[in-house]
Amino acid sequence: RSGGPKGRHGADRGLVLPPPFGPPLLHKMLLLAAAPLAVRHAGPDFSTFLDHATGTWRGAVFRHSPTGSGPLRATQSVHHVSEVMRACGGAVQGVSECGGLGEDDLYLNRAAGGSTFFSFGSWALVSGGCDGGCVHLCLCQDESRHRIDIRLEEGELHSVSVAVEGRRATPPLATQLLSGQEAVASAESLGGAWDDLILTGVPPGSGAGWASQRAVWDLCSSAAAEEEVPLPEGCQLLPGRCWVAVRGEGDGAVWVEGGVVGEASCKSIGHLLSPNGSIRRVAFRKRQRQPSRLPSLQCKYGEIATDAAEPAAAAALDAGGRAYWLVHEPGTPLEALPAAAAATAAALPR
Repeated sequence: RSGGPKGRHGADRGLVLPPPFGPPLLHKMLLLAAAPLAVRHAGPDFSTFLDHATGTWRGAVFRHSPTGSGPLRATQSVHHVSEVMRACGGAVQGVSECGGLGEDDLYLNRAAGGSTFFSFGSWALVSGGCDGGCVHLCLCQDESRHRIDIRLEEGELHSVSVAVEGRRATPPLATQLLSGQEAVASAESLGGAWDDLILTGVPPGSGAGWASQRAVWDLCSSAAAEEEVPLPEGCQLLPGRCWVAVRGEGDGAVWVEGGVVGEASCKSIGHLLSPNGSIRRVAFRKRQRQPSRLPSLQCKYGEIATDAAEPAAAAALDAGGRAYWLVHEPGTPLEALPAAAAATAAALPR
């Protein structure tokens, strides 16, 4: 349109600009990446959880009190996680975990009991109310994990116990803790561009109790470029690169969250609890450093290239015009994924 009202700098405010030049798929991807998008999600996959959670985990464990715990005193820990079958046989009902500090043996039932399971090995369990109860969290990353037990008194943080463990071997971070090095969490490790995924679950109806497999789940994804990943205001930074946050939310409800800051990702699990400990909402959040983008790659799909002048060189086309993502994560081989498969993989929190 021409001749319309002018803006402050003489621009035509009525002018409708066409989409950016380039593949329509790339334009659509850029629009989706620009704003958070919440969609209904099928929920975590229990079989994938079992593959990554079961086994023997070894590492270091320590206790922390917000009033001051003195010097770090970490000791060796071992947790055994095994499947629990239904009494009538057939399907796996949950998992049992024993070991660690001795008094923290747990049974997680996927059908009830305040348990929540996440794909790729993470889990949570709420036992008791906001006065004297405990929120148990386990954040799994490949072959290592953080188990964080948050104890509450009168709706406030009372104490925390943390186990940093590996399934194949004791992870280097646990070795540091055993030697007295605290390795406190820092938000600066994820500086730069990162993706943000939040998987949120609520009970299926008003008054319904929490059951992970019957919860209603939504997934929200967005992207950001900041100097560092923001941690919750007022959170307690702990040895082992982890943190906890407990705050009141009105009408006696309490928000309890624990997280881990890694080299390439930051994960957390949060619960909104009623005074009696019933679960109103569960949120699993993962912030992940965006992989570096490469202009071209020779792989099983052939030679795949993209125009280096494109502002987002993540999308690429082969000679036949098919779309791919070119991905290179630190410490992994170069990889090309068909665009549809890459979008599906990105939507599943790990």
